[in-house]
Amino acid sequence: MLLGLTGAGLALFIAPLLLGPGFPQPVALFSALVAVSALVVLGVALQTHRLSTRLLAVLAALVAIDATLRLVIVVGLLGFSPIFLLIIAGGFVMGPSFGFASGALTLLLSAVLTAGLGPWLPYQMLAAGWVGMGAGYLGRMARRSTSRSAIAVLCLYGGAAGFAYGILLDLWEWPLLLASGSSPLSWAPGIGLGSLLHRFGGFYLATSLVYDSFRAAGNLLLTAVVGGAVIRALDRFRRRFLLAWERPSPAILEAPVKISADVGTSA
Repeated sequence: MLLGLTGAGLALFIAPLLLGPGFPQPVALFSALVAVSALVVLGVALQTHRLSTRLLAVLAALVAIDATLRLVIVVGLLGFSPIFLLIIAGGFVMGPSFGFASGALTLLLSAVLTAGLGPWLPYQMLAAGWVGMGAGYLGRMARRSTSRSAIAVLCLYGGAAGFAYGILLDLWEWPLLLASGSSPLSWAPGIGLGSLLHRFGGFYLATSLVYDSFRAAGNLLLTAVVGGAVIRALDRFRRRFLLAWERPSPAILEAPVKISADVGTSA
């Protein structure tokens, strides 16, 4: 499910590079598709017992907290926003499905709260979902360790995710933002792949690099300062909520208890 959604999402990010201003923007339909896909991932995780209903409550709480943070700091400090900390930490501890759903639903809820609905929303949801999903796979490889080396790797991941998130959003904005062929940095139809990458690189350096650098640096520093504590707290919730009490089998309940005849004779 995650791989299929990722493939479809990447196609939708790349399509504007090929079609330019002619790329259709069915905002409402696509937003609903992404939201439903996130819920389907949750449903599959629940049915396969990879996500319990109690962990679903944790997801709802994290999404609400993160959306509130974005409500307080809508734009952030020159690109930095604290919402990525919980998305990354949640995915690292709970897994890729949880991380994807956390990122996508956080951006959806925060957009509703801030009236930030628009053609950019589904792309933000997908990009944030991928940030959480990647953290989930990283957590699997690191076995959710909070050692210094694991946190250092997670810090680097947060920094890289800050740049990747911005680059992904620029991929669909760039062909639609500037009139085609209006400058050496704008999208133009029919140019080769090399020229396309050169123009996009110039556009990114001129418009987004500084902004994304603040996001990347903020993710790195915030993860370094409080990432370990947040991960340990979430891991305690995960272990407690995954604890399942099982009734003993009927054979054990009905088995007679053998009491030795020697019991009590020494007294």
